Amino acid sequence: MENTIVKTLIYDNQVRLYFVDNTKLINEILSLNKETNKILKLTLGKTISVMSIITGSLKGAQRISLQMTMSDPKFKVFADADAKGNVRGYLNGELLKAPADYINKISLDRLIGHKGTIRVIKGSSMNQFTGITDMPYRNIDDDISHYFIQSEQIQTYIEANIRFGNDNCIQFSNAVYAQLLPGATPDLIGEVEHTVNSNQEFFASLNKYSKNNIEEKLSRLFKDVKVIGYSPIQFFCGCSKEMFYGMLYSLSKGELKQAINNQEPINTACQICGRAYRFNYNEIQGLLK
Repeated sequence: MENTIVKTLIYDNQVRLYFVDNTKLINEILSLNKETNKILKLTLGKTISVMSIITGSLKGAQRISLQMTMSDPKFKVFADADAKGNVRGYLNGELLKAPADYINKISLDRLIGHKGTIRVIKGSSMNQFTGITDMPYRNIDDDISHYFIQSEQIQTYIEANIRFGNDNCIQFSNAVYAQLLPGATPDLIGEVEHTVNSNQEFFASLNKYSKNNIEEKLSRLFKDVKVIGYSPIQFFCGCSKEMFYGMLYSLSKGELKQAINNQEPINTACQICGRAYRFNYNEIQGLLK
């Protein structure tokens, strides 16, 4: 079941446990990003993987936006998702342009550094909450778990696993999300974490299981398993040519007039999906009226 979140309750309805095989989604987004460096692929892939599993906890018009800032504040990662399972994300330009002799030798731990921060905006347009936490674990999934524990006071465990082949292409990606429900025994979150870490191959093979036997398979690992639903995840950028008119308005009148006089188009591209938008001189001329 690729790109489908499996939602379950375990331990007699005390723990919410979601998991997903999102290999297809992560490969699609990384191919749009056109990044070849393994650490940058891992950074973006893990961030999007975690965001994809979090969509299963959103409701109605809720969405979540995340900004991760490394210890070097010019390096940032952005991602957002909504309750319909739409996910997108990208590395900022400064990170993509980081010198090769630096970025090819650095680890994810060192890239995040000791002053990394996570900023999250969560909710609907009428009711939003913003929270900021540090990144003490310096490994993305534990740090996003830390954010939920700190900001929402809910014991949360998130695990995002990505395996690369010899060619730095992703062989598989999956994510697990667990939260204690009211009245749950506190040590259950530790049991879930131990079970997931001890059965990595099971979660790496999720796409082999059908909806008809997933509850049976999962019952071998956890007590009182109850599948309560499924929800899809998919890449969705949402950009349009109209959105890029704002970029044209940021140019000076002199720059716009030069393009018109030379009958030169202005080319733009979405940094999330890479889609190109071209504005010819007639369209540019309309901005000066």
